[in-house]
Amino acid sequence: MKQKTRICIIGIDSATFDIIHPLIKAGKLPNLSRLIEGGTSGQLKSTMPPVTPPAWVSFMTGKNPGKHGVFDFYVSPSYGYARPVWNSKYIKAKTIWRMLSDNGLKVGVINLPMTYPPEEVHGFIIPGMQYSFDEGGSFSHPHEVMQELQERFGKYRVLYGDLESLYTNHLDKLLEEWKEIFEIRKKSILYLIEHKEWDVFMAVFYSIDVMQHHFWKFFDKEHPLYDAHLAKKYENVIHEFYEKIDTAIGEILQKIGKDTTVIVLSDHGAGPEKGAFYVNSWLHRQGYLAFRNIFSPLWRIRFPHIFYKIIRRLGFPGITWVIPLDKLKILGGVIDPREGINVPFFIDWKRTTAYAGNHTEQGIYINLKGREPLGIVEKGREYEEVRDSIIKKLKEIKDPANGKPVDIKVYKKEEVYYGPYIDDAPDIFVEMNGGEYILQKEFYHKELFGLPNKSSGTHRNEGILIMQGNGIKTNATINGAKITDIAPTILYRLGLPVPEDMDGKVLDEVFTQEYLEQYPVTHSPASDLEVARGEGIFSDEESEKIKKALRDLGYVG
Repeated sequence: MKQKTRICIIGIDSATFDIIHPLIKAGKLPNLSRLIEGGTSGQLKSTMPPVTPPAWVSFMTGKNPGKHGVFDFYVSPSYGYARPVWNSKYIKAKTIWRMLSDNGLKVGVINLPMTYPPEEVHGFIIPGMQYSFDEGGSFSHPHEVMQELQERFGKYRVLYGDLESLYTNHLDKLLEEWKEIFEIRKKSILYLIEHKEWDVFMAVFYSIDVMQHHFWKFFDKEHPLYDAHLAKKYENVIHEFYEKIDTAIGEILQKIGKDTTVIVLSDHGAGPEKGAFYVNSWLHRQGYLAFRNIFSPLWRIRFPHIFYKIIRRLGFPGITWVIPLDKLKILGGVIDPREGINVPFFIDWKRTTAYAGNHTEQGIYINLKGREPLGIVEKGREYEEVRDSIIKKLKEIKDPANGKPVDIKVYKKEEVYYGPYIDDAPDIFVEMNGGEYILQKEFYHKELFGLPNKSSGTHRNEGILIMQGNGIKTNATINGAKITDIAPTILYRLGLPVPEDMDGKVLDEVFTQEYLEQYPVTHSPASDLEVARGEGIFSDEESEKIKKALRDLGYVG
């Protein structure tokens, strides 16, 4: 029996109950408080690692990354060690938007990361993060939706970041820009809810993620970068943005009416980032990674910025980026020019058995023959021996500060994921000090451990989930929900069958027994999607534009 309902999904990227619950207790988040009291809520388990691309795509598909093929912002190293950026056509599984459209339902999506280029759905999609081109032309589907918003509310921007706010405490410009982005986004969301037809509407607020990356050190007195003087100015920034979003949620609830099912979720949680572990340097010292020593002065010695700018301009491929001249006076002293080093260029791949992925992957790749362009490790026994050896040595790492073993959890990829695309995943995943220490791939540092230099807050596996609506339990708690469970639960709520190959399950703990008996779960055949190799990959020029935007946000690739 088909259930007559509309669903409004509110995404709060990076939201955590660690901040929400204390704010609710202080009376600061009345709308989230009412949703929790009137519905079911609990932590939502993210992906490994808990990072935007695999998490939001797992939400959209109901499948783990081993089945949809997305593990990071960048494609598999099988496409080359200098990895380009992927787009939505790279996703190797049907999205919930496609399934709903195929069933005749109208969808409306705004600011959901990893959705560019937008699918031609029954309704509209305005993409979110990872898009850095001009927000015109083919930015939205249909094109007229974006034009309509621009005419009514002014310039619509997906995101904002700059090197100055990333590396210094000059943060006023960042705050000003994100407040403006937030206000235009809120107006756009409310307008679309009211003036467009939809059965399922989703809006994502992204600002919390940026605020937590930049401002965590100002309200957390235990953070190693805590600055008491600046805390007087910035300690409430994160809380203020949670309050802004809560107010926006209240306005959304007024627009959608009481008969609409509401789902509030985050792709992952958040917590402090207190340290860095330079994993490529460690792999080198352990004999797994070799450098092209002919170029060693470029990373062993910190030459002036202008030197790196000149050799880059002359076409030397070992430098990926440098500080713009107009920012050199401000940033020259705080940014090590070697941060712009093109790491793969300096590695001797013919003598390297393992190397680090991007810091957003928190993993290590084996330089595998047949996968990597210059792989030397044979599949099978040699691969397992190298991987086991690395894992054993990782578990022996000691904290130089106290000489005690580091709190480290190490996973083989098949312990985390499964599916036809698991070969594209890092071969080893690492979680250090509960996620407070981040693996970084830079290798010019003399020490293996250091303080974070770009962000003070990072991601955690525990996101949030709140559901409210007819047939949903009130003032109840759910345990063990996973981000892959949301898509099948949406389908079930709408009376649609759940594809058998989804990894997630319907969250029946959310619904009353009476509702479950009236509307039993049904299933349909697998929702396969064929994606040719090489499809959905941006050109080098387009990749560089997106990499710059990601770099300005702190996602240095």
